[in-house]
Amino acid sequence: MKHIVLSIMFLLSVTLLQAQVVELDIQKCRRMAIENSKKLQSATQQEVKASFDKKAYRANFLPKISATGLYAYMQKKMDYKIEGGYLPVYQAEDIGQALPLNSIKLNNGQPVIGDDGLPVFNQYAFMPDINLSLGLRNAYTVGMMLEQPLYMGGKVRSAFRMASIGREMAGLNVAYNRMEVLTEVDEAYCQYLRVLEQEKAAGKYLEVVKELVQNVADAVQTGMASTNDLLKAQVKENEAELLVSKATNGLILSSMNLCRVIGIELNSQLLVKDSLEESILPGIFEGKDGITERPEYNILEKQVEMKEKEVALVRSDFMPQLGLAATYGYGDGLTLNGESEGVASFGAMVSLKVPIYNWGEGRNKVKAMKAEEEMARLKQEETAQLMQLEVARARYNTEDAMKRVQLTQKSLSQAEENLQVSKNRYEVGLETITNYMEAQAQWQKAWSDWIDARAELRLSETYFLKATGRLSE
Repeated sequence: MKHIVLSIMFLLSVTLLQAQVVELDIQKCRRMAIENSKKLQSATQQEVKASFDKKAYRANFLPKISATGLYAYMQKKMDYKIEGGYLPVYQAEDIGQALPLNSIKLNNGQPVIGDDGLPVFNQYAFMPDINLSLGLRNAYTVGMMLEQPLYMGGKVRSAFRMASIGREMAGLNVAYNRMEVLTEVDEAYCQYLRVLEQEKAAGKYLEVVKELVQNVADAVQTGMASTNDLLKAQVKENEAELLVSKATNGLILSSMNLCRVIGIELNSQLLVKDSLEESILPGIFEGKDGITERPEYNILEKQVEMKEKEVALVRSDFMPQLGLAATYGYGDGLTLNGESEGVASFGAMVSLKVPIYNWGEGRNKVKAMKAEEEMARLKQEETAQLMQLEVARARYNTEDAMKRVQLTQKSLSQAEENLQVSKNRYEVGLETITNYMEAQAQWQKAWSDWIDARAELRLSETYFLKATGRLSE
C-alpha cells in the first residue's frame, strides 16, 4: 500500500513538473495565435497556390516549344511491283504542255481512234517492271515544334486577369482570416481574465460569508443568536462555495481554450501580466468608420470583377481564333530498295477558326453569365448595407459598454459602502442577519457586474476595430 501511495505521489509530481508555465499578455497571445493557426496557414497556402496559378496563366501569352520524336521498327520488308509495258510517247509544245504523238488521218488531220475509243499513238516506249522494297527497320524522326496563339477571342487575356483577381482575393482572404484569429484570441484571452477575476471575487465573497458563519456560530453558543440565523448563514456559505467551484471550473476551461487558440499544450499553466482595462484605446472613434477597409467587402468587389471576366471568357469561345505553328525535323531509317537518306525539313502552318452559327448557344451562355454577374453585384450591395449596420452597432455597443463600466463601478462603490454600514449595524444589533446577508449578496453581484462590464468593454473595442477593418496586431 505504501508503495502504491508513493507511486501516485511520484506521478503527480512528474505531472506538475511537466506542466509548462507560460507568461502571457495580449500581444504575445496574438503573435502565438497567428503563428500557430491552422486556418491562417491554410489561407496562406491558398495565396501561394493562387500566385503560382497566375504565373501559369501568364505563360499562355508566350509560344510553346515542344520536342517530337517517332521510332518505327518492322521486321519484314514490304515488297511492291509496278508492272511495265508499252507507253505512248509525248512531245513538248510551246505553251509548256506535253501532247501525245497521235496517228493522224491524212484527209482531215484528225487523230486515228482505236476500237477502245481512245486515240492511237504512232510512237510507243517500253517500260520494264519496277520492283520496290520498303523497309522500316530503325526508322526515326526527331524535331521541334513551336506553337503561338495569335488571337483567341480574348480568352488568354481574360483567363490571366481572372487568375490575377484570384491572387488578390487569396491575399484578402489571408487578411480576413488574420482578423478572425485576432478576434478569437481576444475573446479567449478576455474570457480567461474575466473568469480569473470572477474566481478572485468569489473567493473574497466566500471569506466574508465564512466570517459571518463563524460569528453567528459563536453568537449561538452565547445565546446572542438563534439557530435559524446560523442555518441562514450556512446556506449562504454553501452558495458561496458553489460559486467558487463554478468559477474554478470555468477558469480551467477558459485556460484550456486559450491554450488551444495560441497553440500550446492544453495543461499549460498560464501567468498573465495584465488585467481587464476600464477604458478603450484613445481616439478609437477618430479613424475610418466605414467598410472599405474590411477584407470581406473587398473580396465581394473582386467577386464582381471576377464575374465580369467570366463573361468575357465565355464570349471568347464563340469568337474567331488564330494560331501559328512551326516545325523543324529530321528523319532517317526509311529504306527504299535497300537505300536510305536522312531528310531535314521545315514547316509552318497558320490556323483560323471562325464560328458561324451555333444555334444561339454563345448568346445564351453570355446572358446566363451576365445574370451571375448581376447576382454578385446585388449580393455585394446587400452585404455592404449589413456591414454598415454592423459598424453602427459595434460603435453603439462600445459606447454603451463605457457607460456600463462607469455605472457598475459606481454601483460597486455603493455596494461596498452599504455592506460596511450593514455590517456595523449588524454587529451592534441594529440590523437583521437577513438584511446583512442581502448586503453581502448585493456587493458580490455588483463586483461581478463590474468585472463583466470591463470584459464587455474590452471585447467591444475588438469588435469595433474588426467591423471597421482596423483590427491588427
